Amino acid sequence: MLGRARLRVSSRVYPWLAAAWPIAIVWSRAAASAEAALAASFGLAASASLLPAVAVKMIRTEDAIGLRFARVTPGRLARLALHAPVVLVVATLVGTATGQRLLDAMTFVIATAASAALQSLAFRFAYHGRGERTSNLVLALAVAAWLVASVVVEPAVRYLAVTGAAVYLADLLVGALADLRSFWFPRAGVGVFFGSFNPVHNSHLRMIRDALDGRRLDTIYVHCTTVPKLHRQALERGEIAMSREAGMRIYSKTSSADPGKNYFPTGNRFYDYEVRRELLRAACGDAGLAHRVEVLDLPDIYDKEGFVGVLREVRRRHRGQPLHGLHGSDTGGMWVRNLFDDCGWVFPCAVVRTDGVSATAIRSGATGLTSETVERFLVATGSGQDFVFASGYCFEHVRNPDRDVRVTGDCPAASTTME
Repeated sequence: MLGRARLRVSSRVYPWLAAAWPIAIVWSRAAASAEAALAASFGLAASASLLPAVAVKMIRTEDAIGLRFARVTPGRLARLALHAPVVLVVATLVGTATGQRLLDAMTFVIATAASAALQSLAFRFAYHGRGERTSNLVLALAVAAWLVASVVVEPAVRYLAVTGAAVYLADLLVGALADLRSFWFPRAGVGVFFGSFNPVHNSHLRMIRDALDGRRLDTIYVHCTTVPKLHRQALERGEIAMSREAGMRIYSKTSSADPGKNYFPTGNRFYDYEVRRELLRAACGDAGLAHRVEVLDLPDIYDKEGFVGVLREVRRRHRGQPLHGLHGSDTGGMWVRNLFDDCGWVFPCAVVRTDGVSATAIRSGATGLTSETVERFLVATGSGQDFVFASGYCFEHVRNPDRDVRVTGDCPAASTTME
């Protein structure tokens, strides 16, 4: 119970942490009147209260840039512009109240780059299942405020800021090299394609076919998410709840949820892992790709290590061969792309999503956007029928809320069968 209470207030604590140290510096080093120190403290507190909204804006901006370009370098460069106002506000308020000179141009750039580096670390933790982007970024901005305030009054702290700036430049360089590999790549090897595939649709199939033909790949390994680590942990802590509807898991926040967390960055409605796996296999068969695509089933590896572990297994199977990573420019696709950059020398196969096809639209009832078998499955589940896949896997529609929908083996009550 104490742990849940602590989680509920964490998103409110981070902004005040951002203001605490700068305010302490203002009062301990105040060179002006008490009124000026009070005004600076009020300004810092007011600015800190805006950090959650600032974090959301930063994330949306970077996601929009990723959607437009399907590369990471533009978004990482944009972080400098997004972090500059944060650095400017803290430096100005602390500097004015303590009688310090404003940061010179070089120090300002270094401090801004160091702040952007903290965002890089916050996102990297989130991509690897440690927290999520919004609350992680708010905490990163809080640490950035501490760093900037310290730089203003203690010149020696600038060396720490230089270290942070070096981290930012290293992250920028790694991303830029990977972006270049998306343009210059060997036409050989194997590919990997990771995502929720909730469900698989025509854009996914087209990306697979284009990569196979355009890059002359021997095969592409596809793996979908099981239950994301963020959701597993939140369910265990009672922060979110799950219900079922039309064969899908429907997640929702509870009163124990952390108000600063974005629990559903890619939506809150998911088909079960086994169903999405079977839909992938069926769709690849419909598209005539089954002989060149292998839908992996490695839930134990995924649950322990995420897609990084799955990619490591593929690399083990094909030592010495070029490895290509397919991804779209949507939020989920760019999430996977960042994981590719952490896994060594992967050649990104980046696709800007402009066709308007989305799994969200399919789940909402849109037709003509996916393969024949997936369409038939959706019609069956929408009308409360069971469905048997060619593999023998049976989807049994929920009739008893206390019974799990996932059934393997025989399904005598099934009314729809995949031929």
